[in-house]
Amino acid sequence: MKINLLKLFSSILLLSCMITHSSNAQWVPVASPPSNFITNHTYGFGLDGKGYLVTGGNISGQFNNRFMQYDPVTDEFTDLDNFPGAARGFAIGDTWDGKAYFGFGASNIAYDDLWVYDPATGWDQLASCPCNERTHPALVAHNGKVYVGLGGGQFGNLDDWWIYDIATDTWEVGARFPGAPRHHPYQFGMGDFIYVGLGHGASIYNELFRYDPATDTWDEVASLPGEGRVAGQQFAWDDKGYVLSGEGMDHLAMEEGEFWEYDPELDQWNELPPHPGTSRWAPASFVINDEVYLFNGEVYGFGPATSVSEAYKYDLTSVMSSTDNIDKNNLSISPNPASDFITINVKDSDNTSGNYRVFNILGKEMMNVNLESGNEKVDISGFDNGVYILSSEDKRSTWQFVVSK
Repeated sequence: MKINLLKLFSSILLLSCMITHSSNAQWVPVASPPSNFITNHTYGFGLDGKGYLVTGGNISGQFNNRFMQYDPVTDEFTDLDNFPGAARGFAIGDTWDGKAYFGFGASNIAYDDLWVYDPATGWDQLASCPCNERTHPALVAHNGKVYVGLGGGQFGNLDDWWIYDIATDTWEVGARFPGAPRHHPYQFGMGDFIYVGLGHGASIYNELFRYDPATDTWDEVASLPGEGRVAGQQFAWDDKGYVLSGEGMDHLAMEEGEFWEYDPELDQWNELPPHPGTSRWAPASFVINDEVYLFNGEVYGFGPATSVSEAYKYDLTSVMSSTDNIDKNNLSISPNPASDFITINVKDSDNTSGNYRVFNILGKEMMNVNLESGNEKVDISGFDNGVYILSSEDKRSTWQFVVSK
């Protein structure tokens, strides 16, 4: 039997997501910002147990330089002194070492500036980028550097890459982004690498690239298995990257507020519970105390364009990744693909013993297997050709195998 590898891979991911993540995980309503601060392209960040929203535009095309703080204990927003830079939208930022780095964007003109916010001392302006002014570029603060690139320039989309050294307040140019020029990509930093992708250029993309600062080189990694998207939110948490909401391939809202997790160790995406309602164009978000909060944004494609005031939070600790608690190296399946039997090789019964369930790609349970120690031989001669998932009973780990006769 010939197997379509693309369909096989998609089926594995979709079923793995269905099995791995708890259906009880919920988005919970929280207080919205004031009615006069329901914006698009506002940057949100979390520091020291508080959330912050800065600048942004409204549906009428007006920009502001407001700066607000959110207290998760009281579930309330408070106005702080305005951001000292120019009012703007389409800006971007990230946090590193207890501070937020923020800049770029546009109002009547585009900007190349960079600012830092320290909760103890307030805002300070840093050296501006010796690059083109730009709107909604990629920006990642990580390991003592701020990485900036792509975005919308005066003459179109950009693919350049710049590196700001926090200690010396200086910039240098890096290797160009290898994909098509684009604006409003998604980005995050994890471990030793920076990840940038998706976004809007000649098309709307679902591809993801990894940048290695040590070698100043780029590599393509696993693409988002859903449709391409632009103008959403992203963040890193617990050594994984997250893509939240945004618009789809037609640059209109998707039917669901999709939420995806990227695992760099496995180079694999997992789908999480969508936020309520349709997806949003240019919302804001921040992470506080292991919870991600989603605010604002606009919806296009479901009737008249509307601003969104409903706000929600999601407990990230409810996400159980496919490598949590069980070491995949302690269990393997052979042969794979298989025809009549598979042998489940258990190396460490302390970590992998117990009940496991086998599902087909439609989510139907095919059998229940008890793993003790050594090699467990399982009869699959009655299975149809296709992809199957062996899942731990607590749904915290999955292994894929293929039946091909």
